[in-house]
Amino acid sequence: MLQELVIKVPAPFLGRADIGFSTRYPAQPAQAPLKDVPFFIEGPPGPMRRLQSRLELFRQKRTLIPDAPGEAYSWTDLIPLNDELFILAFRDESLTDAPDDADSESRYIVNLIRPLVFPFLKDCVRIGELALRDNIVLAVLDNSRVMAELELHRAQIVPRNGSIVLGDADAG
Repeated sequence: MLQELVIKVPAPFLGRADIGFSTRYPAQPAQAPLKDVPFFIEGPPGPMRRLQSRLELFRQKRTLIPDAPGEAYSWTDLIPLNDELFILAFRDESLTDAPDDADSESRYIVNLIRPLVFPFLKDCVRIGELALRDNIVLAVLDNSRVMAELELHRAQIVPRNGSIVLGDADAG
């Protein structure tokens, strides 16, 4: 059985230290298809409005990004719970087409073992054109206990950066 796990990324966006997100991996049987993994994105109303328009583009990922081994996923619709909190979910599609072939198994394993904050951050740049900080901190939690804290260079996640800086939205 895979246990519930939370990954928090407190301030990934350039220009805003007060916008962050967390993702909660649900507990599930180890050999089962992966459940949707929700992302909770939080911040002040002004910049969140600008972020909302960029994250709503994620739903079009399958038409915007060519199919490739690391791309066997999609995003659910963005749901604004209020003007400071949005929810979006990673949807595994590794076993959708031909669940018995070797490529599907490989895509399933990639989606199972890679931290899903990486495709989210990558898509923030590739789809949303959002600018990320050069260094991104993340914490892995198990039952509210910090298991690991990591700091990664943006280039380790996505080679180029986006051009939209959320800090520019302060006035709106």
